[in-house]
Amino acid sequence: MRKIRAIYISGIILLVLSIYHAHASDLPKKFLFDKQTSLKEWQEKIFKNRVIYTVTPQQKNGFLSAKSEKACSGLFYRIKFNPNKLPMISWHWKIIKFPEKYVTTPEDNNNNKKGWIEKDDYAARIYVIFPSLNFRRTKSLEYVWDESLPEGTIMTSPYFKNIKIIVAQSGNEKIGQWIFEKRNIYEDYKKAFGKPPSSNVGAIALMTDTDNTLSTAEALYRDIKVGYKDE
Repeated sequence: MRKIRAIYISGIILLVLSIYHAHASDLPKKFLFDKQTSLKEWQEKIFKNRVIYTVTPQQKNGFLSAKSEKACSGLFYRIKFNPNKLPMISWHWKIIKFPEKYVTTPEDNNNNKKGWIEKDDYAARIYVIFPSLNFRRTKSLEYVWDESLPEGTIMTSPYFKNIKIIVAQSGNEKIGQWIFEKRNIYEDYKKAFGKPPSSNVGAIALMTDTDNTLSTAEALYRDIKVGYKDE
């Protein structure tokens, strides 16, 4: 499974490298999901089965729904900006269902207990990707909402050392609620990698996935804004 996931991560990076010279326009860029055609400017990458991404357009507070059943696929948007000058990203997200990360093992059956399994599946992820023409130097910040890990936790992806996972939201107490997040990409990069970014942002992405846990998850996203200064 680790080898398969490594191939998935490689696919993400190769996609970003193919768009390395893409340029941003009309910064800050806002994604309101207020039209049925809102996903036309995004590119889908399927790694294992297909997550169902659908837009619910509304005049105000339109949103993107992501439903995953044993699947792993993401949406990517090509954009280029300097994170030192325009370091901010913000969004709203809502968790409807977390992946099932607990399983009953044979030895647990007598006690009717469940054991924890470490799987790289999340109900909601937001990626900020820093591409490099050198494949191994491409880096990424991955903001996640995890059911158990403490907020503020920074980890290295088990599948690619240059992906740093940042727990932006934690717990299931706020399940079913819209939560607003605002992050300073530049500062988060320094904390995660120990030095400032040396390249521009080349893409952002979002993903809800459950291919490792073979379970289901659902999340909503709206009001994504990227490439601006903090007010």
